[in-house]
Amino acid sequence: MADRRKIVIAIHDVTPSLAPEVRYLLDACDAMGARPLTLKVIPNEDDRNDIRAHPEFARMLTREAAAGSEIVLHGYTHRAAHPIRGLGPRQVRGRLFAPTAAEFLTLDGRQTRERLLAGRRILQDAGLDPRGFCAPGWLASSRLPRQLRQCGFQYYVSMLAVHDLIDGRRAWTPWIGYMGAGPVQERLVRLGGYAWAPVPRVAPVLKVFLHPQGARQSADCARLLQRLPRLIGNRRIVSYGSLVARHA
Repeated sequence: MADRRKIVIAIHDVTPSLAPEVRYLLDACDAMGARPLTLKVIPNEDDRNDIRAHPEFARMLTREAAAGSEIVLHGYTHRAAHPIRGLGPRQVRGRLFAPTAAEFLTLDGRQTRERLLAGRRILQDAGLDPRGFCAPGWLASSRLPRQLRQCGFQYYVSMLAVHDLIDGRRAWTPWIGYMGAGPVQERLVRLGGYAWAPVPRVAPVLKVFLHPQGARQSADCARLLQRLPRLIGNRRIVSYGSLVARHA
């Protein structure tokens, strides 16, 4: 019987300022037949990098989508708009690991809705059709799923799962990855990967995430790319959307 286990390969922080590094990861995945991919696109990085102002980059994304890659909205600016408020586990994690990137932990309800709609509009204007959303750093308030439903999104990606916003189903997605961050964060990600070490052999779905920051020079990224052919050898590569599709 064919192995029914699946794997999602996601490239985060897809934005014009990181175009050479994104291209490097795309080429590396192509070289090992790691397709289709999931591309988490920042529509307006730092509030000054609207992808509509970068037509060649936008054309690259439309070519990727036409070839089967899935486009996911990944925040709006990917930058905190205000200080992180509150003392819950999400807020503590945001302050420790993503103080400048936890965009959706720093917005009120109106601002959240405005950014969701504006980000999707930018991608649609570029010829893309995002059905899913992933908050920067996987960090957002508990109100976000309701707001996403109101804005017409179909699924939401958290750190450990993909959530169907229509019928409430959830697919668990244990992970390994490369953060493209500082040495402390990268070490913590490696430790997390060691903690999940037995999981890739048995989990129905495995998530591999790659960040473009520093990817070409990073030994951590190189090790993960070297491991990727073994991970995909007995798994079917899928998108997040397929995990919550009505027929899945």
